[in-house]
Amino acid sequence: MSKKERDRVAVITQVIDKRLNQSQAAKQLGITTRQVRRLVKRYRAEGEAGLISSRQGQPSNNRLSEAIRQQAVNFLHAHYADFLG
Repeated sequence: MSKKERDRVAVITQVIDKRLNQSQAAKQLGITTRQVRRLVKRYRAEGEAGLISSRQGQPSNNRLSEAIRQQAVNFLHAHYADFLG
């Protein structure tokens, strides 16, 4: 769990314990009050695991295919002798 995710858990637990209101939590996390409500609902349903990104460990949707990446590296090696890629 990253520092950002630990901070998010701490703030959401404060909202649930009524030590912070939703607008204060939203300001602290840099998100909207609607997102705070969604996080509180997810935290109640799934616990801390519900606040961790489900995309963690998966490749980006914008990642280039390995074939295109290899073509680019080959091109750079052919034109730039000092390229270390």
